[in-house]
Amino acid sequence: MNRSMKITSVEAIPLRIPFTHGGPSIAWAGSDWQFLEIVLVRVGTDSDLVGWGEAFSYNCQTAVVAMIEESASAVLVGKAVSDRETIVHELQVGMHLWGRYGISMFAISGIDIALWDLAAKSVGQSLGQMLGRCKTVLPAYASLLKYREPEVVAEQTAHAIEKGYGLIKLHEAALEPVKAAREIAGNTVPIMLDVNCAWSFSEAKEMAQQLADCNLHWLEEPVWPPENYAALGTLRADYDIPIAAGENMCTHWQFELMLDANAVHFAQPSVTKVGGITEFLRVVDLCRKRKISVAPHSPYFGPGFLATAQLISAMDEDVPFERFYMTPEASLFGTSIDPVNGNLQVPEGLGLGLDPDPHVIREYRISN
Repeated sequence: MNRSMKITSVEAIPLRIPFTHGGPSIAWAGSDWQFLEIVLVRVGTDSDLVGWGEAFSYNCQTAVVAMIEESASAVLVGKAVSDRETIVHELQVGMHLWGRYGISMFAISGIDIALWDLAAKSVGQSLGQMLGRCKTVLPAYASLLKYREPEVVAEQTAHAIEKGYGLIKLHEAALEPVKAAREIAGNTVPIMLDVNCAWSFSEAKEMAQQLADCNLHWLEEPVWPPENYAALGTLRADYDIPIAAGENMCTHWQFELMLDANAVHFAQPSVTKVGGITEFLRVVDLCRKRKISVAPHSPYFGPGFLATAQLISAMDEDVPFERFYMTPEASLFGTSIDPVNGNLQVPEGLGLGLDPDPHVIREYRISN
């Protein structure tokens, strides 16, 4: 890496891209969810290389943009890209006043991803290659949206299987939609169920019994609150359903607390939330030492998608890639991020593998 390459600019770029998903409208956080809200992070340098990142921003876009441009950018400008770990540490320390996790860490995640993109570009490699890539094709699973209606769940499950997906994830909180998916999938296609923390501990225990015949590959975030690790540990110990969690956790410190409680079979770091690639790699190392499987959370269509693919490509373990089962009106990366027959070809360009399409950015950018 060019150790003298300096950061000259940091920009948060908010996008709103409409999507379709094959089902009824989705009510989320008090309104219908109709747009992918993406915050791109663009880091410019004095060598003309540009790094791209993505900060989690679904339903919190304005706050994330403000955190990047009003709190973080002053720390970065003038710093050497090679000082990435020092920069990220300084951001974490300086921004903890506004919350150690959540919005602060979403912003830091996007910045960290962009710095890693620059690091790989500066040495003429993809991120996966820089990390010692061993895979160029990843099995993908169809991560269906929340439909609630059993017949729609069955229809979308059948559609995903027809498209070649060999694993299906549901986002449901009732029994009947899960049974409908299992009936369509038969006994051979693994089904995961993400509850999004919808159940109390007592409800989760009752539902675990009712779900026993559905043969779930994993049960994801079954209890509220997500940091009730003791409840997750009890479910893991008392019921024959593997437990997954972690998408709402930031930094390896939170994951360590969860693993100390023997709470999960699958840990699910989300690169746009956890603290970026730096913290993601620390979580992977922690899980390997504890012999816990890693199943990254990645319902994204920006650089967070690419970062996740590059990271999985460099893992020795057989790890499936999460593909949110929706169709955006436009793609930042064209068809290159569309799985074919249930498999994702990992982009092999420099850095994250691809840069976002400037025409899509111009068309779907929203004013601050």
